[in-house]
Amino acid sequence: MSNHFDISTCPVCDHTEFELFKKVPDWLVSKELFDIHRCTACNFKFTSNAPTEVNVGPYYNSEEYVEHSDTNKGLIYSVYHKARELMLRYKLHIIKKRVEGKKVLDIGSGSGYFLNHMMQNGYDVTGVEISEKARDLCFDKFSIKANVPQDFLDKKLGNDYDLISLWHVFEHVYTYEEYFDLFAKSLNNKGKLILALPNSNSADADIYKEHWAAYDTPRHLWHFTPHTIEQFARHRGFVLERKYRLPLDPFFNAMVSASYKDSFTFLPITMLKALWSYLVSLIQLDKSSSLIYVFRKA
Repeated sequence: MSNHFDISTCPVCDHTEFELFKKVPDWLVSKELFDIHRCTACNFKFTSNAPTEVNVGPYYNSEEYVEHSDTNKGLIYSVYHKARELMLRYKLHIIKKRVEGKKVLDIGSGSGYFLNHMMQNGYDVTGVEISEKARDLCFDKFSIKANVPQDFLDKKLGNDYDLISLWHVFEHVYTYEEYFDLFAKSLNNKGKLILALPNSNSADADIYKEHWAAYDTPRHLWHFTPHTIEQFARHRGFVLERKYRLPLDPFFNAMVSASYKDSFTFLPITMLKALWSYLVSLIQLDKSSSLIYVFRKA
């Protein structure tokens, strides 16, 4: 049995021919080199030699994997915590505009900041998180008990949700068909699915190339663009209703990407590159570093 997650058919268009797009190291943990391949028909990109789901655990064992560790050590992660406070308010603003009702299922809930923010604003929240450490942090900080993914997959968490959200999570999901099937079954007729994803066609991805933090191999299996995620979701019964840029992501990605380079990068230069990426996204939304996609059932 292979120790690698083998992909023989494109998840977006069912094509079976691929070409090497880029070789990207696991900058965070192992420094192993991983291959990103591209579908020759639709240009969808994926990590072609990622470890299987049962073998991927060690690649998350880093204090710098902030959603599981909640670390605030160093400048980058201190900035991350401040930025998260702003983004929680931004997410709530979008949800109030796009979602009717207040029953929320958040998959990949991490250490619970989003769950807590929504609960504090009157929402009925249910969390799903694979990391025991993150689940413990969620309970210790906010007294919220997150569920293990198998509870969701075994249909133990109910249905009739107004919102299912995955904030920078779906790019990690191995059993994508099973998850999308359950999204459809777990949402009510007016329910919305929100996916926040890095954009491999962004301006900062072009700048940083194999050092771009959001490739994050091998933890990120799927490297979507606005075109490929819309096509992917449509084939599974969901229609894109609206998309929004995540305005602070180019700045965080630039700081992390610059830290992966051997040569010293003067911080103001890094911030200028991030600002350039952000300004490009104001002109072309589909060049944003990351996007929030709001889907409804077809």
